[in-house]
Amino acid sequence: MVKKDFFKRRTPAEIKKLSRNPVFRVNGLLERFNDIDPNNDYIELRTPIVPGSFFVGKEGKRRTGKKASRVYLHHGPLVGLSHPETKRDCRTCSDIPLNLRARDFAKELEGLREEDNHFIGYSFQPNWGDRMKRKIPFVWMPEGRKLLAYSEIMTSGIDVESYPDARRVAKEGASVVVTVPSRTKKKPRYKYRMAHVPFVRGPENLATVLQLKSVLVRDEETGEMIKGRTEHADYDIRYTEEEDREASNVIVLDHQDCAAYLKNAEVEWKKSPHNLTPMDMNPFAVFSKKGISLYEKFKNNLLVYDPSLESKDKLRWAHVAEISNLLSKAIGVFGHDEIAYWDFERDGSLRKYELETSGEK
Repeated sequence: MVKKDFFKRRTPAEIKKLSRNPVFRVNGLLERFNDIDPNNDYIELRTPIVPGSFFVGKEGKRRTGKKASRVYLHHGPLVGLSHPETKRDCRTCSDIPLNLRARDFAKELEGLREEDNHFIGYSFQPNWGDRMKRKIPFVWMPEGRKLLAYSEIMTSGIDVESYPDARRVAKEGASVVVTVPSRTKKKPRYKYRMAHVPFVRGPENLATVLQLKSVLVRDEETGEMIKGRTEHADYDIRYTEEEDREASNVIVLDHQDCAAYLKNAEVEWKKSPHNLTPMDMNPFAVFSKKGISLYEKFKNNLLVYDPSLESKDKLRWAHVAEISNLLSKAIGVFGHDEIAYWDFERDGSLRKYELETSGEK
């Protein structure tokens, strides 16, 4: 599967043509990334990011780097957001998701030594409704912003059709059908429904957004399920079912959901009068210009030494789980507001992702 040009990254061979900076320890790694020139330098990481326990498989058999990263992505530690435990408490809580993230990221991540920060994302779990844990790996937040920018710059945008049932929307949120572009060449758009999207100002909004989930939809003519999720998401479901029955009882919100939610928030804000509720209740961390810049360096200016590879130099791209953890380390080193918080005056428009990071468009 060939990625569209907007989403292409340097190949390992192209990265090796840059100036090599070998690194043998994790502490201080994020400052090194912050300082390198993305056009001329790369970091060759000679120490593992994935904790050693994830390399140990059944009966003590050692996993490959790829397999260990897969297990790490599904079972790595998450920052659990400290939201109220009951719907009643949610009604009287003045916090919005941004407040929860800022507080809990600061508590759990900031001040941690980089070698001790093993988090790969954050989570929340309502004790009502389906009671399922919602998991958001850090890697999908900047990628979601990139998908949103691509849809605005290179396509007609993400299509949003909202269906706010007047009788239920205040308590349960709206149902929003979205059509999202693929990052892969010659792939059709994905169409699905986001349920429990806060739409109107009221005390139920926090309890509503904690139930946010994606639901597949059927074709009205054929009755068949429409392709709504990426191959990565489909594999994610199969993998968790094969590896751990309990892990399959988790809803993973990814880049598609992040981009679609932000687009819906923009659509509602543009209406008259401006509806700020979806953005105020946004559960996705919107990364800053600095956070995006580091994310692109992790993808285009990093090679990881992996002794399980058969290649001569044993160097590869960083895996999704490793990038998620590097973003967690970035939040820990530079702080929530510097990395995981978008400010229009400081960071510019969400549509300028590529303009701000590469200068190519």
